[in-house]
Amino acid sequence: MRSMRFVAAFALLCGLVGAAAAQDWPSRPVRIVVPFPAGGSADVQSRVIADELGKALGQPVVVENKPGAGGNLAAADAARAAPDGYTLFLATTGTHATNINLYRKLPFDPAKDFAPLTLITMNPQLIVTGPKHEAASLNALIAELKQAGAAANFGSSGVGSATHIAGELFNRETGAALVHVPYRGQGPALNDLLSGRLDVMFPLVADVFSFVQSGQLQALAVLNEHRSKALPNVPTTAELGLPRIALSSIWTALYTNAGTPRPAVERLNRELVRIISAPRFVTRFEAAGYEVRTSSPNELGAFAAAETARWGEIIRTLGVHLE
Repeated sequence: MRSMRFVAAFALLCGLVGAAAAQDWPSRPVRIVVPFPAGGSADVQSRVIADELGKALGQPVVVENKPGAGGNLAAADAARAAPDGYTLFLATTGTHATNINLYRKLPFDPAKDFAPLTLITMNPQLIVTGPKHEAASLNALIAELKQAGAAANFGSSGVGSATHIAGELFNRETGAALVHVPYRGQGPALNDLLSGRLDVMFPLVADVFSFVQSGQLQALAVLNEHRSKALPNVPTTAELGLPRIALSSIWTALYTNAGTPRPAVERLNRELVRIISAPRFVTRFEAAGYEVRTSSPNELGAFAAAETARWGEIIRTLGVHLE
């Protein structure tokens, strides 16, 4: 009996200590781990959020860039952090939906190791051409590419990237035979598309928005069921009779570690939704081609699970795998 009373008292004490710690949170700097180099669009999103979140929490919020391995290095680093709300992770479609289907083994589990906080942005992909083609429509481009056969190519930001998967899906659904040319990042690939060394690419709207606006690149379709707010005159692949190439949108979101005290998760969600929904944030990023969207933790968890299943089916069908 005495031992049972001791266990009960100890459990109560632990609960009180945990509650006190949660009430004191945050008492030191918070970090956001970003799986991309400094200066990219995801990094810029993180830094805008970090600045505002630091003001709201009364503690510095620092951004740590850890690029490499398709986001897996940064995700693994963040997954190893203590579940105390002091580490946030900028997740993407890659780290939390496609990589688990692409790689035979990951050093983290996107569903079990992380606690969802909120979505940030959605970014549909496009079918774009450079000066090498002047097709007036997607159907005209497809006819040109099919006639060219293996002489035509498409560039991507790397094997297993969304821009690679989209190209393979395009080949399967249209009967084209585009040869994949992988690059170390999207920048070099876009340079070759602009110079005419590539036939076509499948980049994110935000990555080529300025080039499309200036006429340097031609956007023939959005790989989505809905038109892009940034490019409302560009039809979707679903509208053009190719619904199986509608890949939805590439997204970013914020997570913390699984097991983080609920009060910290709730406060982070509340502050982040306020920051991301603010006109200053929305105006800035929608002007660059993004679609800003926030969510509750439960909504993000359900969304990521659905995305993992959807991308998994596409990747298995295409037979794309990475070690």
